[in-house]
Amino acid sequence: MKIAEFDCWVFDLDNTLYPASCRLFDQVDRRIGEYVQQLLNLDPVAARALQKQYFRDHRTTLNGLMLNHKIKPEDFLEFVHKIDLSPVAEDRRLDAALARLPGRKVIYTNGSTRHAENVMGKLGVARHFDGVFDIAEAGYVPKPEISAYRALIERHGIDPRRAIMLDDMPRNLAPAAELGMKTVWVKTDVEWAQPEQEIDFINYTAENLADWLHDISGEQDQA
Repeated sequence: MKIAEFDCWVFDLDNTLYPASCRLFDQVDRRIGEYVQQLLNLDPVAARALQKQYFRDHRTTLNGLMLNHKIKPEDFLEFVHKIDLSPVAEDRRLDAALARLPGRKVIYTNGSTRHAENVMGKLGVARHFDGVFDIAEAGYVPKPEISAYRALIERHGIDPRRAIMLDDMPRNLAPAAELGMKTVWVKTDVEWAQPEQEIDFINYTAENLADWLHDISGEQDQA
């Protein structure tokens, strides 16, 4: 792999930029359930069932709530991202690996910019990123809807032929590949982030993000 061929690196945030073992999304998942409970006056079991139904049917629970209950997405995002970030530690090795990559780096997330900034701050890597393309900038159209990827490309002036996208969910990489990007699956043990189909659209697989970035840069960790 020749990293000089890429002038833009598109990183997912949750369970990609930080390890899935931090279990931040477990907290977000619980907060989503609480939001559904409060919004619709449901018991926890019914709220959980509806939350997951909307996730299956509409790609995100937020999308389902917007379509079916006309909620304000800003309120939802603020509520669900009020979580404890202490499991995320400063990652100097990731910081060093990002510093070696050529070109721009962009975060692309189904979450909010504020959440992304908070996480990057904890990791100590915010200085490397030129911007965050969040669910609001995507018009609340979630991954993996290809229209959102086209909006990302237009907003950040990305040439897909010279871009590479990294995500923990294989299905989120399919539209990127369709548009001409190279793709990296950052593997996790999260059940719902496993392949749902053939993954011939994935070019590379990373067991550990920092390790993989160091390997492709041809540099060895000196820590």
